[in-house]
Amino acid sequence: MIWFMKFITTKSFMPFVYYRVVLGLVLIVLVSMGVLSPHAGESAG
Repeated sequence: MIWFMKFITTKSFMPFVYYRVVLGLVLIVLVSMGVLSPHAGESAG
């Protein structure tokens, strides 16, 4: 985690923002296609 803090202090924060946006879009697409279940993390109790 220290390497990440050094990275964002010496470089721009935008690559992290792009990474999060792309990851979010991929998850939305996978859930909409039925590949992932939106309730997969919920306990069955």
